[in-house]
Amino acid sequence: MKPEYEQLELDTRPALLKAITTVTADAVETAYEMTRLHNEAAAEEGQHVPGPVHNRHEAYGIAAEQMGKINGAVKSIADDTKKLLGILSDPNRTAVEAVSDIHNSTLAAAVVLVTAAATMKRTMQDLYHAETHDPGPTPLDELAESGGFQEAEPISSTEEDEDAGTGDNETEE
Repeated sequence: MKPEYEQLELDTRPALLKAITTVTADAVETAYEMTRLHNEAAAEEGQHVPGPVHNRHEAYGIAAEQMGKINGAVKSIADDTKKLLGILSDPNRTAVEAVSDIHNSTLAAAVVLVTAAATMKRTMQDLYHAETHDPGPTPLDELAESGGFQEAEPISSTEEDEDAGTGDNETEE
């Protein structure tokens, strides 16, 4: 008999990075809950809210949309960093404004990333539900059950023989 061992995980990250990771995960969870509550309230008021994700194609569309927002935020940081690079050679210009712009664009990017992570969490949960639960009857199944189709009658063997014929009605050239 093998002795039971507990799986241990050695986290070698610095304590500050661990704390920041925890704070970020908490921020994503808070953003997810706030978004969910906001969507519920908006739905009650009759406003348009995003519906549940039904398939992987919708999930890809949402991911691509979030990626576009993230890329825009990163481009803003890159542009602000280029501004700082442009003033490095001029000692008469202050770099505080350029660094402030980088700070602001990085903060805006953090908001975009946290929002994207919360959106993808909702997408993941909707997609999990859609792919693991019985989707129920399809619209085609419902139409068939409601009388939209008629069952074909079986072909009798005598009709088959008459339709098939003997093959004598073929013409030779």
